[in-house]
Amino acid sequence: MKLEGDRLKGIIDAIEPIKDPEIGLSIVKLRMIDSVEEENGKTKVNIKLTVPGCPLSSTIEKDVKKALKERGYDDVEVNFGFMTKKELDDIKDVIRKERITMPQSIERYEKKSIKKIIAVYSAKGGVGKSTVVKLLAETANSMGYKTGILDCDISGPSITSLFNIKERAYADKDEKIIPVIKDGIEIMSVDMLTDVEAIIWRGPLVSSAIKQMYNDTNWGELDILFLDLPPGTSDAPITVFQSIPVDGTVIVTTPQELSNLIGKKTIVVAKSLNIPVIGVIENMSYFVCKKCGEKNEIGSSSVKISLPMLAKLPFFNDLNADKEESIKGLKIAIGRIVSG
Repeated sequence: MKLEGDRLKGIIDAIEPIKDPEIGLSIVKLRMIDSVEEENGKTKVNIKLTVPGCPLSSTIEKDVKKALKERGYDDVEVNFGFMTKKELDDIKDVIRKERITMPQSIERYEKKSIKKIIAVYSAKGGVGKSTVVKLLAETANSMGYKTGILDCDISGPSITSLFNIKERAYADKDEKIIPVIKDGIEIMSVDMLTDVEAIIWRGPLVSSAIKQMYNDTNWGELDILFLDLPPGTSDAPITVFQSIPVDGTVIVTTPQELSNLIGKKTIVVAKSLNIPVIGVIENMSYFVCKKCGEKNEIGSSSVKISLPMLAKLPFFNDLNADKEESIKGLKIAIGRIVSG
């Protein structure tokens, strides 16, 4: 049961002195308290963090439990979510009035000269998300749209391999990174900037690298920039949604029950951050018999996702040789992305 009135006020008053460890203001003043509930004698405090994956959330949890225990609340549970883009923008005014510097991790970057920024996302790995990004970019480019790709997977970038890129990015006289152009598509990935084959970084460094690649790259004028997000629901994808002005996301799944279950979780993450979900692309949906040309469905799932199906893509034996059929189907998806 969600608390209201005097019972809620008493708990809020107890929590009021607790400060966000990074910003230094009361978590109440920063509007981080989402709700307070009571269930079977347990008090649940639901808090929205300003920074995804905040390493100091355990400090906030400890402080909240201590403050409430002093008021006689012995059974306390603290749950964490994260703020939407609008909520972060709203608290900037509070922070500026207090003359405190906004933490870099929740800064919002400008759109630049990019008409549409589209995140391609799945909480599950192995669904062929990077392949879908490549095909979407190639389709958009073939339709006359100026197109770019930012590979946001810092630990396991694959876009350069899919495009067979050997070149390195470089900086211009204004110290802006110049993306590599391949087949008319502007591409930026962390492995264009470093010789390290396997990058092992902690969450904050990953988030910082993604933001820097977006902000420090001279994209010029683009119609569409596709963001190839890493799988999962941790710091990296959340940072992208909160810091980069994403216009919408495309969810990638495969026709298996587990993939569709995780696809639903992916949608929850995007919607909780107020990112419009344009639709779903089902990858590895079928294969075409080389002898008779018949389509054969791969797998099935009783878990259905209530979103527009933008395209169903085949299983590729050879991506470069077999992609023509997919590009035909993806033209409809690009039309929805551009008009959405």
